[in-house]
Amino acid sequence: MKTLDLSKSVAELVRQYPELKEVMAGIGFHEILNPMALKMMGSIMTIPRGAVVKGIPIEKIRADLEEAGFTVVGGEQEERQVRLREYVGRLTAGEDLESVRADFVKHFEHVAAEEIADAEQSLIKGGVPVKDVQRLCDVHSALFHGKMGSGKKVVDTHEQAAEALKNMEGKDLPEGHPLNLLKRENEAMCAHLDKLQEEMDGAGDAQAILSLVRALNGVRSHYAKKEELLMPRLYDYGVTGPSQVMWGVDDEIKREVGVITKSLTEDTENYPLFKGRLAQVMQRIREMVFKEEKILFPLTMRYFTEADWLEVYRDIFEVGVAFMEIGDLSRWERAEAWIRTQYIPPAILEGKVRMDTGELTVRQLQGILKLLDVDITFIDKDDIVRYFINEGHVFTRPFSCIGREVYNCHPPEIIPVVRQMILDFKAKKRDRMEVWRRIMGRPIGVRYLAVYDDAGEYVGTVEFVQDFQKALDKFGGKQ
Repeated sequence: MKTLDLSKSVAELVRQYPELKEVMAGIGFHEILNPMALKMMGSIMTIPRGAVVKGIPIEKIRADLEEAGFTVVGGEQEERQVRLREYVGRLTAGEDLESVRADFVKHFEHVAAEEIADAEQSLIKGGVPVKDVQRLCDVHSALFHGKMGSGKKVVDTHEQAAEALKNMEGKDLPEGHPLNLLKRENEAMCAHLDKLQEEMDGAGDAQAILSLVRALNGVRSHYAKKEELLMPRLYDYGVTGPSQVMWGVDDEIKREVGVITKSLTEDTENYPLFKGRLAQVMQRIREMVFKEEKILFPLTMRYFTEADWLEVYRDIFEVGVAFMEIGDLSRWERAEAWIRTQYIPPAILEGKVRMDTGELTVRQLQGILKLLDVDITFIDKDDIVRYFINEGHVFTRPFSCIGREVYNCHPPEIIPVVRQMILDFKAKKRDRMEVWRRIMGRPIGVRYLAVYDDAGEYVGTVEFVQDFQKALDKFGGKQ
């Protein structure tokens, strides 16, 4: 019996079965007949990976090999990655989502969700753009509940996901644990979506729908807790793919909810024009619940230590609570006790900072900074976040960002922009970048300034974020 293990390299298989060269050439791998190509590429290339490069369906390769008298085994994980690459290619080429979804369900129905998440990470490491892998996110939801359905149809699966979270890793989470809080927020978010769906299915009162859509922007707070407290820590453990993909979809959802909110606020009669888009984004929010509870939350349970969870808990209320009242949430007593031990010794506050124009105690300087209606973040010369103060309350800043590389604190699509900006600052190609835009209807200015010492050496970057609505109001609303 000639057994081919597809997890082995092509070179290994050819050494084992020299006649395989002619078979593979007949399938379409003509380069295998070139001794130099076989030596150079064959040692690192597997048949499933070759299928991706050549664009040959893996099913056809298996069938042809079996027809040639080989028994094909192994390589299941690589085959699944091949299929995922094929799905990315089909979506990029414009194929209908539902036809790709149908194949996904057929081939991945019995595969663990975390394995698909690992495959997403492998695709990104293999050079597939995050934006393309991100398109798999909607297809990925088929793993949980098949075809797109209306709101009510999803709730049963949400309950199954919640039960999976309850039992994952065989651990009982204490009352008030961050994952319990996030799960409760998901439940409240789904209840809000149910209410909005009922209004859309019923009389469709435009004002009532507008009010519910405005409240739907609470997804921003929920997603911020994932993006600022969970995902950067997963990066620290080398788990980047699922977070990168999920963060990109989060951004798409937030943008779409924002667009719909703005349009309905300007004129509620726009509702019929946006009803379909609203239904779609509601579905995407529900699907993201499954991704969180089936993939993200179990991943955090696998990797996070208790010290990680204590720090997540410390920051979670600062980031904000959505779809329910903060007073209704249970507290994690172990974490509350730990937080009470975290403080700066008062003696340090009496130290003085001497500058060219005078001196201040640290206590005085801290008091002055707290009066500034602005968010300030400082990144040192090594791109590490070293300090922030958040008195402007435009964006949230968790304590866990301190000591972390700045790139892990941004959405994947923004990272190249931030990286290039800092490189320019270091090379003195420019010394500032400003972004002025409306966020949730408010005029926000974000200014990045390079910081140099007296000798002209780059020492870091400071970010100022400010809401200018009060200033505009003082000038009579003129812009």
